[in-house]
Amino acid sequence: MSKEQRSESAVSRSQSIKEDEMAEEKEAPKRVSRRQFVKGAALGAGALAGAGALASCAPAATPVPAQECPPCATPWLPESWDEEADVVVCGSGTVGAPAAIDAYDAGADVLIIEKMDWLGGMMRRCGGGIAGANTIVQKELGVTDDADSYYDYLVACGEGVIDPEMHRVQADNSGANVNWIIEDLGGQPLSEWDFSTPEDEGMTICVVPGLNVSGTPVFFEKYGMEPVQRCHWFKANPDDLDPEDKRGYCRDEIVGFPERDKGYGGTGLWKPFEEAIKARNIRTMMETSLAGLVANPDGEVLGIKAVSAGKTLYIKARKGVVLATGSGENNKAMAMSYNLAEPVAGPYGGAGISIPEENDGAGIAAALAVGADTSFIALGTGTLPNGGIKVNTKAQVIHVNGEPIPRLYAGGTTAGGSQSRQYPNCGHAVSFSLCFGRVAGQNAAAEESWE
Repeated sequence: MSKEQRSESAVSRSQSIKEDEMAEEKEAPKRVSRRQFVKGAALGAGALAGAGALASCAPAATPVPAQECPPCATPWLPESWDEEADVVVCGSGTVGAPAAIDAYDAGADVLIIEKMDWLGGMMRRCGGGIAGANTIVQKELGVTDDADSYYDYLVACGEGVIDPEMHRVQADNSGANVNWIIEDLGGQPLSEWDFSTPEDEGMTICVVPGLNVSGTPVFFEKYGMEPVQRCHWFKANPDDLDPEDKRGYCRDEIVGFPERDKGYGGTGLWKPFEEAIKARNIRTMMETSLAGLVANPDGEVLGIKAVSAGKTLYIKARKGVVLATGSGENNKAMAMSYNLAEPVAGPYGGAGISIPEENDGAGIAAALAVGADTSFIALGTGTLPNGGIKVNTKAQVIHVNGEPIPRLYAGGTTAGGSQSRQYPNCGHAVSFSLCFGRVAGQNAAAEESWE
């Protein structure tokens, strides 16, 4: 692109942003502008461990204001790498685990970095349900469902703000992804499935193993649809429980659940993923936090900067990096840029879902520092954040210039989560995250090595 073309592109993009903001002012407080988001997120990123310090030397199109960037004192390529892999996955939860497994199965050498001293992330904290259409479980139990019906439901819940292409991919792959957990990862055998919740009881957060209505019946009624039992709840496994979760799901002291559902502990969904990671001997670096991305002057991501035991590490990613570190819910400055209220107390037994050490926005901040665009911020009625970095249907992170950032992938709440005005509940966020975790892992593994 010539200097003149770049200048025209910048003017066009600036004009587009101004037009967006004028339109957004009319809609306030329903959403915040892309520029407001980027500015707020950049300020919030300052509290992270030098996020983007290297990457600030990358493309001139970075959305972070120059005066707020760290000094560009470090060359874009470190003198030496402390670790390396084909695919580096940052985070080990609902996006990171399937990304790592699929990348490994595609023949890539995979390394997971995880800031906690245990694997699983939010998958060990959520209720454990995953939505899927036209699954082997539904067929076994006589439930009629298909991807088109699921897509229609997601679009209806989106109420005009949903990204139809992203959720088309989610709906089309949802059934195969549930089957993958059961058949390929050794999840709950088909013979153990049953209906856990009668249709007229709707959705509960913790249920005995089986199927239930995927979203409370009132949602289906709101959009003129028949309730469908498409949320799959795996057999509870107490070992799945997040070690930092002092509340736990369905422990006896949690009120509001039917007596039959108490005492299960754990979510039951994480076990097959952990066993798959161990069986494949996928390398992991625990208590290691993402601190930034290493990118060359052309904006190509070559690895990451991390911090472990107070030491700065540079980790080479020969093929690609997958950002799976969660949302910015616990980064107050970043959460303000999302226009999010404080997490509210709910049936989880406490305020919000994540513990303070999680969801600090590390992946979002690192991506913004190399010029990533932001996803649409939808203010739903659930407690989950809905804002992050923009990705396409290949899980590639999108630059503000509209092009994919080379070798950079993301999914789940790092990429804004499953967007809607009405949070569709009961397994949809897990379905969305699992879908694009797998997509990210497969596509990162398919990249040619940059060496």
